[in-house]
Amino acid sequence: MKGGHSNSTDELRRRAEERLQEVKQQVTSVTATATEWQRLVHELEVHQIELELQNDELEQARSELEEYLRTYTYLYDFAPVSYFTLEPDGRILQANLTGAKMLEVERSRLINQPFDRFISTDFRVAFASLLANALENHTSEVSPIGLRSASREKIFVHAKAIAHEHARKCLVALVDITAQRRAQELLRESEQRYRIVFETMLQGIVYQDADGRIVSANPAAEDILGLAREKMQGNTWATLLRCTIHEDGTDFPGETLPSAVALRMGEVVKDVVVGVIPCGSDQIIWLNVTAVPLFIPGAKRPFQVYIIFEDITNRKRIALYNTLTPREKRVFHLLAKGRGRQTIGETLRISPKTVDKHKENLMDKLDLTDVNGITQFAELMGLK
Repeated sequence: MKGGHSNSTDELRRRAEERLQEVKQQVTSVTATATEWQRLVHELEVHQIELELQNDELEQARSELEEYLRTYTYLYDFAPVSYFTLEPDGRILQANLTGAKMLEVERSRLINQPFDRFISTDFRVAFASLLANALENHTSEVSPIGLRSASREKIFVHAKAIAHEHARKCLVALVDITAQRRAQELLRESEQRYRIVFETMLQGIVYQDADGRIVSANPAAEDILGLAREKMQGNTWATLLRCTIHEDGTDFPGETLPSAVALRMGEVVKDVVVGVIPCGSDQIIWLNVTAVPLFIPGAKRPFQVYIIFEDITNRKRIALYNTLTPREKRVFHLLAKGRGRQTIGETLRISPKTVDKHKENLMDKLDLTDVNGITQFAELMGLK
């Protein structure tokens, strides 16, 4: 800027001297009258004022340029983004204070240093490609780039390079994304832990959307309900279950199921016992169900609900077993051991028809459909 101002002043002085010589020649070549002398003096005075005005304008322009420079320097140095000016070979020509702080090196010591020394080995090819693309295409960006500060702390940045139009140099802006990347890694780790728990826990878990359609289910839910995950996804309970009942045997309407209530009320519904019979089965499965609504931040209505359920069929069956009469329990043990109605009748000294009646009663009480169910339940209880 100062060089430009000096050149402008020299040019004005040169023009003024030329004008003065012209006036002198006119004076020496002409016998001037008083009026002519006055005109010449007036012209010189006007020209002097013009020069002074031009000089004032130049001084004002210089002040404005200096103010712009101070503003630019302030913005450059204290910008939250790290700026580096690099040669095509990657040597540092200039750096702002934020960049020096990020690399933990004094700014003066960064000059002429190869920027490669601060780049993690596995990211150097990507950074070299960034510079080459910028020089060829004027601009280029890449993310992430891994850096190493002087203390060897690893930093991840988003890099954008812009090439100077008339010089083989690149202005590189680096935005620190270390915190975001670490947050993403923690999120991935958290999701992985959640996935492991989701896939391995013994309780069934089913996610439903706001319309009640099943979004996902874990393996335990498949095992408990006897339904494949692929069959459950996209369907509602109404299409997957033959019926749902209360403990007293009365109907459990779909709109009163825990998941439906949690979606409608936006509240957790805990420890509700529901009996279900999946399509394609005659066996009642008793579940202890808890439904939890999920919200998008700021939303008043849940966008999803997940239900956790535990199979309590055998727990209820054990309680029911304890209500059997001694004769029914005896018939149960003999059936579990594979004895036929004739043998059981002879053993208990009752008729085969009475055996059949006891069998019917105990199977109804225990909610079992065949002798195989009796055998499996007996094994579970250690009664066989």
